[in-house]
Amino acid sequence: MFFSINAQAQGPGSLFVDAGPDLEFDCGSAPECFDITATFLETFETNSSNYSVNSIAYNPPFPFDGLANSLNPDIDDAWSIVETLPFDFCFFQNIETEFQVGSNGVIRFDVDPGDTSNGWSFSEDLPNNSNPTLGEANVFTPGHDIDPSQSVSEEIGYEVLGEFPNRVLVVSYFEVPMFSGACNPLLATQMVVFYEFSNVIEIYMQDKPSCPSWNSGNATLGIQNNDGDIAFVPPGRNTSDSPWTANDEAWQIAPAGNPTYDFAWLDAGGNVIGTTATLEVCPVDDITTYTARVTYTNCNGDEVVLTDDLVVTLTNTYTVDIGESRELCDEKNLELTAQLNGADPADATFLWNTGETTQTIIVSTTGDYSVTVDVDGCIEMASATLVFNESPDFDLGPDIATCFDEIIMLDATPSNYDPAEVTYVWSLDGDVLPSETTNTLVVTEIGTYSVTVTFENCSATDSVNVDPRDDLEVSLGDDFKSCVQEPKVLVAETSETGVTYQWFLNGDLIEGEDQATLNFSIDADATGIQIYSVVITKGDCTGEDSVDVELYDVGNCVVSQGLSPNGDGFNDSMDLEFLSDRAGGISQFRIYNRHGIEVFTAVNYVNEWFGQDENGNELPTGTYFYVIDLMEADPVYGMQATGWVYLNKDAN
Repeated sequence: MFFSINAQAQGPGSLFVDAGPDLEFDCGSAPECFDITATFLETFETNSSNYSVNSIAYNPPFPFDGLANSLNPDIDDAWSIVETLPFDFCFFQNIETEFQVGSNGVIRFDVDPGDTSNGWSFSEDLPNNSNPTLGEANVFTPGHDIDPSQSVSEEIGYEVLGEFPNRVLVVSYFEVPMFSGACNPLLATQMVVFYEFSNVIEIYMQDKPSCPSWNSGNATLGIQNNDGDIAFVPPGRNTSDSPWTANDEAWQIAPAGNPTYDFAWLDAGGNVIGTTATLEVCPVDDITTYTARVTYTNCNGDEVVLTDDLVVTLTNTYTVDIGESRELCDEKNLELTAQLNGADPADATFLWNTGETTQTIIVSTTGDYSVTVDVDGCIEMASATLVFNESPDFDLGPDIATCFDEIIMLDATPSNYDPAEVTYVWSLDGDVLPSETTNTLVVTEIGTYSVTVTFENCSATDSVNVDPRDDLEVSLGDDFKSCVQEPKVLVAETSETGVTYQWFLNGDLIEGEDQATLNFSIDADATGIQIYSVVITKGDCTGEDSVDVELYDVGNCVVSQGLSPNGDGFNDSMDLEFLSDRAGGISQFRIYNRHGIEVFTAVNYVNEWFGQDENGNELPTGTYFYVIDLMEADPVYGMQATGWVYLNKDAN
């Protein structure tokens, strides 16, 4: 199995790598080249059955009491039940996964669940497999006769602490009395730590007393293999050295076979640049990262890679700034200046990625811009991305007057962008139309329409007023007079197309009349002025006109057969207004007496004869003959009307 971890040490035997502290130098005063050194735990394989034994500083990594799992409480000379290790521990040439703890300061990996008695009597040195007291154990922390049954406060326990790959098995004996009544007041406190992956064993003795009156005070410290023929013991700490005592003493017993680690220095690209702990480096960049990497391989084939970084920073005494990356709107050119803080531009050289070498350049296109500044060999760089945008170009057109008789579509399509690349916000009378988000809008009501079209950071707004048309015109011509029951035609004249018509008489709708012309005649019982009107409609717009139709004073529109010119306002004159209107005028009007003598004549006659002669003198009562010549043919009289008229001068 392979694992890559940035792990920290759990204790002296834990895997670790330290690339050293980060380094920072002022530009210009930094050494061109210098050494960096990594420290790490060197590990070795156990297959060669070779271990190193070394005295180490007394600094117990874990407490002696309070461990999670209590063992052999108040029981003398006993083995614990078989416990399971959560990690593989390499011991001599074996991979150990189980262990037992003996109450006399010993641990064994060659477990025997049926053997519950831990021996105490021995006088032999390690290694030994002839005396069961020694042969049944593998690790002596030290091994000596101690008696947990003589105390209620002693502790024998174990706990697995830490995380992969730096887990540890800690077994501790805390204030356990020495055996025999005379020695019970002497308390032993000792600990052994088994390290995952490094397979290192550390033994810490806070208090190791001796009881020479019992078993000659024999004690032994070290490890031996299962066969009991190979052992590693610190100097002066074997059985034959007894009786011996120790306080605040610590030993490390570590595998000493072939190395199981591989060290390398890596550059920022992951390339190997060295395989020794000390490496000469010559950084040139402002920031350079070196990685110390150690690959550890355990006896079970598991592999762990630990890394640590060392960052070398060359700090300039000045800075350069060309501003933030930004998007510009409707700007044709931009002046970019490399602003120096802490240095005189006169002492600097400038090189832009455009090839220009001045402090200030003019740019006009979208792109990435960078400048490299050199002040006395100290290099600084600055970069920014510039985006030149322009506002969307579109025009909603002029204000619109409409009758909504046809579809009105507003179009905000920009001429300088793909319509799909911009956003649209339409409003009517200042209120946003949330459902309208495309480039076109169908107008359905009167109001002020506006749209804001946006591309990136550029926006443009246009608006248009949509108003009802008020110029729909129709004409029926001038007011006129008519005779009762005289056929007439009204024509609604308009330049508009696609209109509908409604006709009204005195404000009342004339049912069925929906054409541009109206044929009508005034009823015989009608009185007063008759008002005819027409309303034309186009979409939501209307236009209207009306004419007053007045009845002629002459009843039934006939040439009178009698006059009584007495000034009472009734039948005072020969009133031919109706005929003049109808025939386009009367070219000549003549009156003859009963002898055939012309007594009166007039041109363009309307109603000028009221019984006088050519000289204005009153004619006598009698019958007279008239001849009326018309400008146009009259439907009743043709081109000329003739007949008799009685002039009654005696009427009151």
